[in-house]
Order: sequence, then structure tokens, then C-alpha cells
Amino acid sequence: MNKRVILLLIITLIAESAFTQINKDDLSVIHFLNGDTLQVSVVDQNKWITTVLKPKKKSLKYSYKPYNNDQILSIINSNGEKNYMYKYDLSLGNFMEQKEMDQFVKGKTKAKYYYSTKTPFLISFFLGITVGLIDTYNFSDNPGFLNDGAGLISLTTPLISSSIFGNNRVAYMDRKDQSDEEALNESFIHGYAKEKKSKISRATFRGSILGVISIIIIQINKP
Repeated sequence: MNKRVILLLIITLIAESAFTQINKDDLSVIHFLNGDTLQVSVVDQNKWITTVLKPKKKSLKYSYKPYNNDQILSIINSNGEKNYMYKYDLSLGNFMEQKEMDQFVKGKTKAKYYYSTKTPFLISFFLGITVGLIDTYNFSDNPGFLNDGAGLISLTTPLISSSIFGNNRVAYMDRKDQSDEEALNESFIHGYAKEKKSKISRATFRGSILGVISIIIIQINKP
């Protein structure tokens, strides 16, 4: 019995050691359709699923993770060869050709990793504070800010913020007048604009809500 336990411990240690010593030269880069990128070791792949070995957060250990192939644009192996998972197929709703989708995802990736939402967040935060102050203003027996309970006006703050920053649409050009280079550039621009709009929406929602909550907290703790 003790020998079996010792054997299992040895096997476990060997397995963990193998997981923490993956050769970096054998790593592949996965480009996801949502704009994310991930450096992993691909261990298995079939028509539907790609299974990878990826590092755990704040750890030297690795874990297995399966991804549906319909989430993936392409996989670039350690030799630089690109294998597309995305296929142009109208029946699946894939209306873009591979090269167009490639540029669209590159645009999303650039916005995801490099576009900063600091400005819309701060503007929405101060807007939330302003609306919160107006909503808590008492016009009757005890005039002044923070002298009345927050009402429905405060709840509309995220909608106000989204209306201010919501106009980020990019119009499509007539494809008849476009060269291939212009069409690909347009795909990149639309991918960037879509991810930018998504990040702004999340940032303005958080900022406006935090602004209103700040006023409520100040009001609760008001002497």
C-alpha cells in the first residue's frame, strides 16, 4: 500500500515538473474572434475543439483548457505558419472572407489592448456625481444638495452617459468603388470601432454608477 502511495506521489511530481517546463520555442499563438490573443501549447485538436496547455494565473503551473474552434480566428505555430479555424461560410453566418475577418480581428485586438477608456470613465463619473447632486437637492422645506433622497433621475445616469458616448458608428463605403486594400482597411477600422464602443459602454456604465453611489454614500454619512 505504501509503495503505491509513493509511486503515485512520484508520478504526480514528474507530471507537475513536465507542466512547468514547457519549451517556449514550441508555443503557439491563438487569435480569438473577440480580439483576445493567447500564447499556449496546443496538445490536441479536432474538427470542433482545440485543447491547449496554458499557464495558470500567478503560478508556474499549467492547466488544460479546451476551446471551441468557432471561437478562434487562427493559430500561429512556433514556425510562423498560420492555420485558420475561421472559414467563410454563409450558412454559419460567417459573411466575411478570411482576409477581411483577419483585419477585423486585428482592429478589435488593437482597441482591446491599446485604447484607453480613462477619459469617458472620468467624464461619466463626474456626470454621475452631478446628476446625483441634482437628484438629492431639496427644493422645499430644507433647501440644498444632499437634503433629499435619490430618485429615478439617478437611475437614468448610465443612459445619459451612453447617449453622450454612444455615437461611434463607422459608415460602410460602397464596395464597388473600393480596392482590395481599401476594403481590408475598412474591415480593420470597423473591428477597432466595435471594440472601442464596447469598452466605452462598460467604462461609462461603471463611471456613472460609481458617481451616483459616491453621492449616496456621502449623503448617508452626512452629519
